[in-house]
Amino acid sequence: MSKNIEEITLNTWPAEQSVLLDGWVLRSASGYTKRANSVNPLYETAESGNNILAKVKLAEQYYEGAGLKPVFKITPYIHPADLDEILVERGYRQVEPSSVRVLDLEGLPVPDSRYVVQVQDELSERWLEIFAEFTELSAVNLNTLRRMLSASHLKQGYAFVLKDGMPTACGLGIIQHGYLGLYDIVTAPAHRRQGMAEQLLLGMFRWGRAQGAKTSFLQVVLANYGAAALYDKLGFEEIYQYWYRVKG
Repeated sequence: MSKNIEEITLNTWPAEQSVLLDGWVLRSASGYTKRANSVNPLYETAESGNNILAKVKLAEQYYEGAGLKPVFKITPYIHPADLDEILVERGYRQVEPSSVRVLDLEGLPVPDSRYVVQVQDELSERWLEIFAEFTELSAVNLNTLRRMLSASHLKQGYAFVLKDGMPTACGLGIIQHGYLGLYDIVTAPAHRRQGMAEQLLLGMFRWGRAQGAKTSFLQVVLANYGAAALYDKLGFEEIYQYWYRVKG
């Protein structure tokens, strides 16, 4: 299941361009998020030894040609298995160790009736504006995000929590093969530590189940202790960890 989840994460968080390089998937999206701008060495390769170094250099040339720093996503499923060590020798540093977690969507509590959770099936400028406001996203990255999400043909749900008619939290759910992937879960600064993210997620779970999803998954940076604690409370279980290697 775990490698299947890894493939689904590539599909549910789209890049603007994906290039295949002998079993590696090179993704780019104008530099917005490492998920969409990194090498994903998922599949077996015919290359070995010094040829792997040549392949790494080809990947580096691709990103440098796009004006981006070369980044590799390191999971338990990388090929070759010693790629992480090869990258360390080339001066790559580790960043953002993260946890991939899953949750069965059966038998979960319902959202608190004091709050309204809305989930829209279409990307709207309102959702983008609220997300940008909550995260202080730049205009350039906002335009990239708009392009990325608009190009996807998977089932999407754009969620808000409303308190007194005002949005206090927002998030994105994307469904493939019965899995609900959760992204961009964020609470307005003035409403943090008030349970808004929990209510948002409970509402998104209900929406996902109504769309046929059986399992939810997410990816959380290990250093994000607040989010990790919430996911523990909801019952998410870790299935593997990953990190990125960034050149320089």
